[in-house]
Amino acid sequence: MFSARTCSSMRAMLGAAFLTLTLGLLERVVAFDMTRNDNVGRRRYWGQDSANSQQRLSYYCKDSTVDTFPLAFLYIFRGTGGEPVIDFANTCNQWDDSVYSGTALANCSFLAQDIKTCQAAGKIITLSLGGATGQVGFSSDSQAESFADQIWNLFLGGKSSIRPFGDAILDGIDLDIESGTAAHYAAFVSRIRSNAGLTGLTASTYAEARANATAHANSTSHHTTASKDKASKDKDSKPVVDVTSASKYYYITSAPQCPYPDAYIGGALNAAHFDAVYVQFYNNYCGLDQPSDYNFDTWDNWAKTVSPNKEVKVYIGAPGSADAAGEGYVGVSTLANYVSDAQENWSSFGGVMLWDADTAYTNGRFDKGIKTAMVTSGAKFAPKQAHRNETTHTTSKNEEDDSSEPVEKPRAKSRFFRL
Repeated sequence: MFSARTCSSMRAMLGAAFLTLTLGLLERVVAFDMTRNDNVGRRRYWGQDSANSQQRLSYYCKDSTVDTFPLAFLYIFRGTGGEPVIDFANTCNQWDDSVYSGTALANCSFLAQDIKTCQAAGKIITLSLGGATGQVGFSSDSQAESFADQIWNLFLGGKSSIRPFGDAILDGIDLDIESGTAAHYAAFVSRIRSNAGLTGLTASTYAEARANATAHANSTSHHTTASKDKASKDKDSKPVVDVTSASKYYYITSAPQCPYPDAYIGGALNAAHFDAVYVQFYNNYCGLDQPSDYNFDTWDNWAKTVSPNKEVKVYIGAPGSADAAGEGYVGVSTLANYVSDAQENWSSFGGVMLWDADTAYTNGRFDKGIKTAMVTSGAKFAPKQAHRNETTHTTSKNEEDDSSEPVEKPRAKSRFFRL
């Protein structure tokens, strides 16, 4: 990706939106399962109007090609009045919308309904921190932990007198750190997980604990009408109860560059629990257009031997069109070959991230093309899971018409870009 500092001429083309086609995550309506590599979930970073046609968030939630939307970006950690600064280009920003008194923090509370509409449709909505022009970083672990508390209260499960998204509660945090210092992010991640009551849990163990709790509750209710003989027979069985203190799972992800280790977030990836990494295999020597230097195997080894979360998933980051990156773009068929190879050979493989949402959407539905390819190859390596996809997937009315185009005219171009 390009930096606004070095490639300002790309501003009309690039934004800060991702699309990821995730294989390791089930849609919310089914519940996440990070052990799979054939189930197609989709992730699209939304917020930067990269192709000058960005619609309201809820517009994209009508399309089942996408199941997760990180909102990009919160790009200043400590702004006016000590509050962070967010910018979602033509949809909500500090210049065109109201801000909270004494701060530069935009009041985007009108997006609360969009967020909740998407969540009700089975989408995961997170917040991406950083970006190529981000003013980010920490001077100490205590500062990182304090900022984690602030983010928790402003956007996640905490409470604050100001909530930029009103009463909507986001589903996690993404770290897109491309500037500042590399230190203390592990403390930030650990504090978010602590606030969420997720210490010592993975997405899979959390889901298992909640499922067991539900099963136990159902079993307990049935016991009220069970016979004395049945109760006697089961008296020695040990009920499985929910051991978590969290009411929901909050996901933490990151988007490192493919050169290993990443210069800004590599230390945190080695020290803290991340659920997934979206590795940028473009605009780098190890990009998809450089097969001899392509290093997914390095990241697979990191996932299995270094990451504190041995269930962490690694995603192939790819440009959604030739205009979306300086180098690294490959067509659907070539990308599909990379996917098929990853599904067959690397158990850490989680899916595909496309840069970016608008370009992938307008490039002949590049996103849907790779999704179809992944389902096909996934069926080859995990036919039982492929059958599960067929029985759980539903198609929205809008998805049936792939020719539909955005109708709203944006009022501003993107301001932030990834490297």
